[in-house]
Amino acid sequence: MLLLDSIFIGLLEASPLILAAMGFTLIFYLNGFMNIAFAESITYGAYSAILFNVVLGLHFYLAIIPSMLLSGVLSVVVYLGIFRPALNRGVGPTEMIILSVGVSFMLRYGLILFVGPENLFLNEPNITYLQFFGMGATNLQLIALVLVLFAAGVLYWMIYNTGLGEQMRGLANNRDLAMASGINPHRTSVAIWFIAGCAGGLSGVFTGVFAQVAPYMGWNVILITMLVTIVAGVGSVRGAVLAAVVAGILTAFITLITKPLYAEVVLLTAFIGVLTLRGARTA
Repeated sequence: MLLLDSIFIGLLEASPLILAAMGFTLIFYLNGFMNIAFAESITYGAYSAILFNVVLGLHFYLAIIPSMLLSGVLSVVVYLGIFRPALNRGVGPTEMIILSVGVSFMLRYGLILFVGPENLFLNEPNITYLQFFGMGATNLQLIALVLVLFAAGVLYWMIYNTGLGEQMRGLANNRDLAMASGINPHRTSVAIWFIAGCAGGLSGVFTGVFAQVAPYMGWNVILITMLVTIVAGVGSVRGAVLAAVVAGILTAFITLITKPLYAEVVLLTAFIGVLTLRGARTA
């Protein structure tokens, strides 16, 4: 029963992380650097939901799509205005990471200046508690899980079964050969950054509705997103999904038998152990 509870709760907890890890992985796979500013795609997705749901009065479920799309647009604007010029000048991966940290701070504190530092709350739809097979969850949690897994499935299918996904993999593996084959790197990059931003925004919406919307919410999850991506094998979308699910289940299991803080410590220790063993094998 404990194992089943851990799996069920872990899936509920891991669903936003799955989307965040997939979006983060897409950008790394395409451009070869860890975009720390992806944290703000998560944050801005949640604040976009506040705009549409709380300020404009849209029902929560109706606010999801425009919030997700707005986060995707922000991702493209940041790419075109900051990251693409830097990549075109030949800036290296390490410098790009440092640049992304600066962009993250700029976006976060710009948001604080505009909306303030206070925590905000989304208008949740009617909540009903459901119980089956000895396990319980709210209707909102179940709907969120289904929507997130559906979005992750669509994103996964897009990467491995469409022309855009093939173009992305071609650019990531050999940019010169891909361009010689007729692939437009600019159009493909814009599409991937938009999709990654949408994934981050959707992750932020569901992270916010289960807790609260705060300026640091994306920054608070970017570390675990990076760890999931690295452990999975950087650039592996399949691995990112699997690692996010395992992380959620492990966190739920430890939380059920101890305390949430211990779960975070154990999870980080497990990640460090995996990375250490991987490094020892390749040494």
